[in-house]
Formats: sequence, C-alpha cells, structure tokens
Amino acid sequence: MRKVMLFTMLAWSAAVLVAAPPQNDPLNAVVKVEVTSSEPDFILPWQNLRSSDISGSGVVISGNRILTNAHNVADATVVAVRKKNNDTLFPAKVMFVNHECDLALLTVDDPKFFADITPMEFAETPPPQSLVVAAGYPLGGEGLSLTQGIISRIEVRRYAQSWMFLLTAQVDAAINPGNSGGPVLCDGKIVGIAFQGNNSGENLGYMIPSDVIKHFFKDIEDGRVDGFGGLGFQYIELDNPDTRAYLKMSPEQTGIMVSKVHPGTDKNAIKVNDVVLAVDGKSVANNGNIRLPDGQTRHFITVANNKQLGEKVALTLLRDGKIVNSELTVRKLHGQVEPFMYDTRPEYYIVGGLVFTRLSHSYLLACGKNRPDRLLRKLDNEKDSPDDSVVVLSLVLGDEANIGYHLLMARELVAVNGVKIRNLRHLVELVDNCKDEYITFNFAEDLPVILNLKHLREANPRILERYRVPADRYLKK
Repeated sequence: MRKVMLFTMLAWSAAVLVAAPPQNDPLNAVVKVEVTSSEPDFILPWQNLRSSDISGSGVVISGNRILTNAHNVADATVVAVRKKNNDTLFPAKVMFVNHECDLALLTVDDPKFFADITPMEFAETPPPQSLVVAAGYPLGGEGLSLTQGIISRIEVRRYAQSWMFLLTAQVDAAINPGNSGGPVLCDGKIVGIAFQGNNSGENLGYMIPSDVIKHFFKDIEDGRVDGFGGLGFQYIELDNPDTRAYLKMSPEQTGIMVSKVHPGTDKNAIKVNDVVLAVDGKSVANNGNIRLPDGQTRHFITVANNKQLGEKVALTLLRDGKIVNSELTVRKLHGQVEPFMYDTRPEYYIVGGLVFTRLSHSYLLACGKNRPDRLLRKLDNEKDSPDDSVVVLSLVLGDEANIGYHLLMARELVAVNGVKIRNLRHLVELVDNCKDEYITFNFAEDLPVILNLKHLREANPRILERYRVPADRYLKK
C-alpha cells in the first residue's frame, strides 16, 4: 500500500513540476522569504546585537496572504519575498504574528506578485504513516526543494520559538534550515507548516499541524492576536495503583491528579488532589492522554489548546471519592518568567552601574550556560497578578561606586529597603523617591547589597558615558 501511495505522490510532484503550464503551476504558491533582522541584546538591554540576514519559506493562501513562520520575521527590519519563477524581490509586510505557535501572515502590496499564483488550500492533518511532501527553500541552493516522507507521529512538544507545549507532527521528510515556513502537502493541499528540527537524531523534522493553524486563523478574525491559553493547574500521572487507591478511584476509573492550582484559576472549580477523569466528555488516561474517534492519542491539554481564550472546558472530576462536574475557562497564563520578547525593546533601569531588567525567556536564553537554576525554577510558576514581574540584576557596570559588587549578575531582586518589589517600574519609583542616605538592595538567597545612594546617583553620568549607554532607563509607556 505504501508503495502505491509513494508512486502516487511522486507522480503528483512530477506533474506539477513538468506537465503544468508555468502560469498554472501550483508550486508557484511556495515562495522564499528573505529577512534582515536586528535582535536586542537582553544582557545589555540598551543595545542591539549585530543585524543578520536569514531566509525561510512561505506559502500563498487565500486573500493575497502568505503564511510563514513567526521566527522567520522576528525582530525584522526588512522583509521581502521571491517567487519560484521570478528572481525579483518583492517587499512584504507583516499582517499578523503569533510567536506562541510560530506562525505569521504576510502580504505584498504589488498585485503583480500574485498574478500567476493559485493560492493553496488546507486539509486536515492526516494520521501517522500518511505520505507527505515538504516544499521550501532550504539552505544550499536557490531553487524550490521537494522532499517526500511520512508523518511519523502526532504529539504535544515544546515549540522552540516560545517554549510553549503545543501539538506537532513529526515527519521523516528532510526539513532543513530554510524550509521553515514552507508547506507540508498531502494530495496537493496544506496539512502543516514546517518549523523546526531535532539535531539529536536523523530526519527528525516537525510541522505545525492543521489544528494549530486553524486556531491561529480563528484567533485573528477580530483583527488582533490573543494567542493560546491554558487551564491553570499542574498534575501528576496516576500509573501507580497505590496512589489511585488512596484517591478512592475504582478499578475502571483512570485520570490524572491535580497537584497545584495556579493563581487566577477558580479554586472552587478545581482543587488539589482532584482526579480529572474526563475533559469535554473524553476520558483521560492515567498518563494524561485522550483518544480521538479514530483511535489516535492526544494529550488532554490539546482540548484547551484548540479553544479560544474565554471558552469553557467541561471537567469530570473525582473529589473525595465522589463524581463532580465542573468547568474551567481557557485563559492566558502569566508565568513568573515572561514570554520571549520579540519585536520589542527590553525595559531596563541603571543606578550606579547596577543594570536591572525583567526576567523573561529571552533573558534566560541570552544567559546561556550561565543562567542560574534558581531562575529556571520559576518557569513552572504563575504570577500572583498580571502586573507583577520578576526583576533581575542583569550585570554590574564596574565603577568605584559599586566596587566589591561588580561580579554580580543574574540575581533576582526581591526588595529595596525592605519593600517588596512588584515590577521594574516599582523599583524605579522606590529608588527615585528614596530620601535615605543608604539604600539596600535585597536579592534572593539573603544577599544584601548596601550602598550610598548619593554616590550611586553621582556615578551614573560617568558610568553611562564610559559604557556608551544612551540613557539610564527605558520603560514602556
């Protein structure tokens, strides 16, 4: 059967490449995306890193739109596209971008760009073992590349662009740098968008499946990007029979145990030690999986991921041995580690050479191997309030005013003169309004830094000049 499918797909590929007239070639819809970008330096947040040129792929869809990856256009200063049958670079504009699911929509103002392109259509992502073709412009050549393979499995994995867990499909077709944003096709229709690989094995490429793409399109119908939400609790699997017995589960019952309820989640709707037996009527296995009608497995969180913010998820719970029907609203989760900061300037504040900024995924990534475990542990925690943010000492610009502390870096600031810090703006207000002779910065793990505030203020101008810093702060309005 697979040989027949392979022959059919190869015949389709040959047909579109050889037999179709140029103006009707469906692969004209697969375009090359060329971008110049300038990424902020999150350790020295007043400056940018060196600009870079990257290339990826995209596909023309209805409405004169080009679907591609968000990471292709992140921090872009110039975006342009090039067609398979035309060497002209056409300037493009970003319409919508969602870095959580690594998808973006572009358009081109020049109508000539779309003149000989038939937009591609979408289809549902087929089950594992289905034959697919990845189309795009990988590095190492200028022309369109087609590679065949099968869908190996469909599962929830971490997206490199956002570190968010969403549905992916693994394919064994070659997906290399430059393929990102290109369509993965089955029977000539888009069933996924290529977006990342895995260097730990051979031919481990991944595509964004139709479920995630449909969510993105539904989200932007109102003209804005809201993104994905969650249910706001953590859980443990229940493979151990003694744990199930302790929770008063009957032999035929399966589910997962709620181990933590985040701030912002309705604590009457779900409680610690509740057993989630089903979500939206679908039974939850002891490992957190649910079954689709065709027998495929999915992680239960995909039920929430398929819904827009504000929609409800019905829960069947076991609480103290009794069945309880409840529901949770899919909502934005505000982690203590803020999301990656793309297409924006990082906020910062400098006093006496001490450089403070907000803890984000971008900052942790910039720290590389130097990122401390104490900050990584915050990845699983949610803020008490959306206005809160963890403030970190990024580094110290050495000066006589801060002598003895110049090697400090990547430290969480918890208080100033005994006042707990809520966010970076709160820190600025406390320091600017401080009338005391000395100021104490209290860092995590009981590390106090005590300095003369007058000396810090006097040092600021010379430190800014010495290190070529344009201003002592940048705060968004």
